[in-house]
Amino acid sequence: MSSNSGKTENPKSIADVVGPIDQRLAETIRNEHQLWAKVDASLSDPFVSLEKLVFSGGKRLRPAFFYWAHVGAGGDPNSPEATNIAAAIEMLHAFALAHDDVMDRSEARRGEPSIWNQFTNLHEEHNWHGNSLHFGEAVAILVGDLAHVLADKLMSHHSPIVTQLWEELRLEVNIGQYLDVLSGAKGRFDHNSARRILEYKTGRYSVQRPLQLGAAVAGKYEELSQSLTDYGQPVGVVFQLRDDILGVFGKTEETGKPTGDDLREGKPTPLMAEAFHRASEQQKEILSKIGSPDLTQQDISNIQEIVEDTGAKQVIEKEIKELTDSALKALSLMTLEGNASEALDELAHFVAYRTH
Repeated sequence: MSSNSGKTENPKSIADVVGPIDQRLAETIRNEHQLWAKVDASLSDPFVSLEKLVFSGGKRLRPAFFYWAHVGAGGDPNSPEATNIAAAIEMLHAFALAHDDVMDRSEARRGEPSIWNQFTNLHEEHNWHGNSLHFGEAVAILVGDLAHVLADKLMSHHSPIVTQLWEELRLEVNIGQYLDVLSGAKGRFDHNSARRILEYKTGRYSVQRPLQLGAAVAGKYEELSQSLTDYGQPVGVVFQLRDDILGVFGKTEETGKPTGDDLREGKPTPLMAEAFHRASEQQKEILSKIGSPDLTQQDISNIQEIVEDTGAKQVIEKEIKELTDSALKALSLMTLEGNASEALDELAHFVAYRTH
């Protein structure tokens, strides 16, 4: 499989399975939208913005990991319960994104204005009372909360182990987000805190827990949990390491976010921890500007150059390759049904070498 040529489109292992999941997501949002719009027409706006976020081009990676673990564990690929849970996982992601953009002050998401930005503009256009930014942020938090409630609604009817995994997934993403916010405020770029954030904010939430949920829904959690973790843990790390590189070097037309956005936010990533660790005193002076919202394009170029010159980017690229190899080795030792092994192999490559 090609690792880095052109824009990475969603692979077959995602494209072939998202139809029913997207249909369930659309039904869930539109049913609530119709219900509440009858109560008050102004209640349409939050549901419209949530639907736009969910259908604005997300990769659907988390539902795909769930789906293929479920199929690999012998689960019915057409099970309505499995479709609901896959949709719940994606709806929970919408909750995280709506809130994340407020915390990071990200003006754009997938090439469109973020929710807080949309509602800030709405407030300004109508010249309403109060502070436009405060209104926009307040509504974005509420839209995220709506997504969380709808995710829980989709998760109804399940076993104790599925309930437990769902609870752990939700807790972990919030814990990871707090560590991320805290580390950014402290301006700490050390390896340990960066790795801990990576594990809880992304690794478990994006890959490990969806895989485990897939096996659990198929009734095979005990048998497959460890082997799926041996595959999913490194893939989860790779997911975030690639994200970190894209956050510094990614092109706006591919990522949907301004180039260098992570640098303005001061994200405490393993990539930047590595750059700080290897930088000279003069280079550290330039890197210390990270986290400033008014970074110029020249500042960003200078930081990018240091990340390259120190060898930090190459170190992370090497780690991505080693972790991907480790995940694929773990996958080769598993006995999964259908074409789940082939699909999970393709997903690991996609996660490692995507450009968006």
